[in-house]
Amino acid sequence: MAAGYYLNLQKGGISRIMKKIKTAIVGLGRIGWGFHLPEVRKHSDRFILAAVVDPLPERHVEVRKLCDAACFCDYADMLKKICPELVVVASPTHVHAEQVMAALEQGSDVFCDKPLAPDLAMADAMIEVARRTGRKLMVYQPHRATDIAVGARDIISRGILGPIYMIKAALSAYTRRNDWQAWRQYGGGMLNNYGAHLIDQLLYLADDKAMRLRCHLRTIASLGDADDVVKLVMETERGLILDLDINMATAYAFTPLMILGKHGTLRYDAETRTFMVKIHNPDLLAREQASMELAAKDRNYGNAEKLSWEELRIPAGNYATVDFYEKVYEYLALDAPPFVPLAETRELMRILDACRGNSAPTRN
Repeated sequence: MAAGYYLNLQKGGISRIMKKIKTAIVGLGRIGWGFHLPEVRKHSDRFILAAVVDPLPERHVEVRKLCDAACFCDYADMLKKICPELVVVASPTHVHAEQVMAALEQGSDVFCDKPLAPDLAMADAMIEVARRTGRKLMVYQPHRATDIAVGARDIISRGILGPIYMIKAALSAYTRRNDWQAWRQYGGGMLNNYGAHLIDQLLYLADDKAMRLRCHLRTIASLGDADDVVKLVMETERGLILDLDINMATAYAFTPLMILGKHGTLRYDAETRTFMVKIHNPDLLAREQASMELAAKDRNYGNAEKLSWEELRIPAGNYATVDFYEKVYEYLALDAPPFVPLAETRELMRILDACRGNSAPTRN
């Protein structure tokens, strides 16, 4: 059998000869070392880790203790000598465009960490190169792959909350950020960093496009000049309100996820990893009408009816996370639809651009 292929054995015999994808990882920082490298090695029946690129030689030593991948300091040198079929770009945001387009031009497909680029114009240039070269490009958006996102979509699809009118997402802590993510010149800031995660997740849960937005960016606790507080409110084409808080300067935690419907509410409890769902049956409501009389009966205001609420506790662990590298393989080798379509990546980049145009970070 030719190198780079393996037999995919299933019950009943051999189903097909599967291709192994010769892969290079660029950037061995937190996400490259902590996620992409282990995932490529874990999926060794589908990916061959042929090379890594990082400017720090001591990181090459760490790689050689794990595997026999070729190690490079120079990215262009790696592309020329290895000619990988897939380049995984896990480098800082400000160099994504250069590295992604170089890989596409030399004939590699690309799996890029989020966000795709520092701005929409650069993202459009990258998407155009992918289109022109006929190569595949997909962005790593892990928050749509979590058991939280899978579970929330399932609960929405059941219809028990009624028509959804608002989804609120939040990420909170108190962090005096002091690494490259604290600086705008490197594409840092919480809008690019966590915002790229949570905006994608909100749009994924809403299954809709944003039409209008209002964004506020602040630099509060960060030691750099990039935003560490993001307040974003979007309205979708169908009229859903998407409300996002990213606050790295709060001593109290926000609720990570709430989904509000006409007949009930979902609240995700991070401590117990449980969806708390409170719903009522609209068929059991009393037949009442609003009164336009200015003199309220018995001087009582509001509706005193008592609803019959049902409370559900659904563990997030009931849902399986999406295996992202399995999705990468299906897209690249089996021509399945991309788990993160480029059109949705561009929409995310459009929103990030609009947020920056809506509110420049200000230091408080």
